[in-house]
Amino acid sequence: MSLVGNFAFGNNDRSIESAGPGSPLKQRQHSSFADGNTQAPNPLDLFKKRTKSTTRGGDNSRDSTAVPTLVDGSVLANEKSNPGPSSDNEDEQKQHIRELARTYTRQSLASNINHNVFQAEENSELNPNSENFNLRLWAKAMLKLRHELGDEQFLERSAGVSFRNLSAHGIAGGADYQTSVGNAMLQVFGAAKDLISRKEKRRIDILQGLDGLVKPGEMLVVLGPPGSGCSTFLKTLTGETHGYKVGKDTEINYTGISYKDMHSKHRGETIYTAEQDVHFPQMLVGDTLYFAARARAPRHLPGDVSKKEYAEHLRDVIMAVFGIAHTINTQVGNEFVRGVSGGERKRVTIAEACLSSSPFQAWDNSTRGLDSANAIEFCKTLRTECEISNTTAAVAIYQAPQPAYDIFDKAIVLYEGRQIFFGDARQAKQYFIDLGFECPSRETTADFLTSMTSPAERTPRQGFENKVPRTPDEFAAAWKKSQEYATLVQEIDDYNKQHPVGGDGAKNFEQSRKVQKAKHQRLKSPYTLSYGQQICLCLWRGFKRLRADPSLTFTQLFGNFVMALIIGSVFYNLQPVTSSFFSRGALIFFAMLMNAFASALKILKLYSQRPIVEKHQRYALYHPSAEAYASMLTDMPYKTMNAFTFNITL
Repeated sequence: MSLVGNFAFGNNDRSIESAGPGSPLKQRQHSSFADGNTQAPNPLDLFKKRTKSTTRGGDNSRDSTAVPTLVDGSVLANEKSNPGPSSDNEDEQKQHIRELARTYTRQSLASNINHNVFQAEENSELNPNSENFNLRLWAKAMLKLRHELGDEQFLERSAGVSFRNLSAHGIAGGADYQTSVGNAMLQVFGAAKDLISRKEKRRIDILQGLDGLVKPGEMLVVLGPPGSGCSTFLKTLTGETHGYKVGKDTEINYTGISYKDMHSKHRGETIYTAEQDVHFPQMLVGDTLYFAARARAPRHLPGDVSKKEYAEHLRDVIMAVFGIAHTINTQVGNEFVRGVSGGERKRVTIAEACLSSSPFQAWDNSTRGLDSANAIEFCKTLRTECEISNTTAAVAIYQAPQPAYDIFDKAIVLYEGRQIFFGDARQAKQYFIDLGFECPSRETTADFLTSMTSPAERTPRQGFENKVPRTPDEFAAAWKKSQEYATLVQEIDDYNKQHPVGGDGAKNFEQSRKVQKAKHQRLKSPYTLSYGQQICLCLWRGFKRLRADPSLTFTQLFGNFVMALIIGSVFYNLQPVTSSFFSRGALIFFAMLMNAFASALKILKLYSQRPIVEKHQRYALYHPSAEAYASMLTDMPYKTMNAFTFNITL
């Protein structure tokens, strides 16, 4: 799956074929460009002003009225022309000309679908660097190119999710420690101690009995105050369960794929994006997105282009869609490195997730730090991706504006780990009103739903003061008894019957991943590129990073050279006698010590890039060991130069 997945052609795109009978101007023109073989001509060129000759009873008289006609001789305005010029006639003719222009424009747009998006002209609507770029036309043209590869080289895939009795819990302990190489053995003693004492640990329930269904192409908004379990819910759906456990009775179905298989063999197909934007600050925006596009590029490419051209084109399309094309040569930046703005950095994060081609995406409070306009634009962008790529998105958002909330298809409301609503986002407000609560005027739907979890904010309607639920358990019990819950359970059962675990959906998904993977990649591996290709790609990024910020490397070289001069001056002009043995031993010790500590500053970079590597591992872009090997190879030129500048000088 890529940016173009299961895209359904709308009725608007077939307006010409479905126009039906009417005036000749509104009927489909039988010309060569109607089949999409040639570019549509200018509609004004199809007209010519000429004087129409009329013959009445053998009299070869000429009508002086100039009537515009089509090339095939059909009359533009009226079949009968009134004698003499008329302003009404001219206005009607101009109106028909405009209608015909619109008709041919739509036909021209439709004919663009048959063009190669990689060979688009400069001002074409398929060129992402053009001001006339049209995303939907590009998606249709790309989808057609992909279908030309055949089922053996391209298969579409999508991933909805259904869950029943979703629960998560953690085990509380009096104290804990960060596991490292030095204290790893202490875990064995801790486990033996727990086994001997048999003391029951306190269990903390985070999520309790959640049910829901999100079909491919739908967007789910997750609402609830901090501490209600929104982040845990998103992490559970994407397999990020480090630190807690999922209940044994939990049933999760990813369109026929089991929970275990999705997060082992297909890791990277469900991704979790935290609220913080984590990128290499010195990398350019264009290079950052090119890396993501190249890491997930399929083995068989449409349009007979190289992988470099494919990744660059896909990067340009994504940057044009998210409005960050002007930042292609700007550093990403962070809190210490100057780069793009916070809103643009957030769009870079979204673009990177889109280029990962994951059919299921979870976004945890990704609108933090954005104003209302950018938050709405963020949701609109996700909607565009879901419509074009048939992607499923779950978004946890706080204080969502009303236009942003209206973009979502479904909503879930969590109250201290309990589910108090799940269903159509447009019916959520009415559900709580029917339950006995009052929605204040000018309050957004998202704020109203979130206020149900706060006793100080929710307001019962008059006469319902003693009838409405008050505690989280009472809200959950009321939801379980509602008709909306019964309908949801029936939809989940129907969905699971339609997509049983291990059925045709799972086989098609596995086959789609198989045709995308590199030739020498293992079938059970979640990565698209082979291990050698991952190292080469990480090596390219390593030299890009070194070129963007060579200050640390040159500082180390210069510092080691100065240290060599200082140490050399201390042991300068040693005599070749036995009394200099101790001095020579000290000199060798200093030489070994300085070479061993030459890479001490690299530890700082390793810690700073760890969150980035972990995120890319979740996206299944590359294996962490591939980045380690690439980092070692990137340092080889520096190591060689350091050996000459220090050892020879010393």
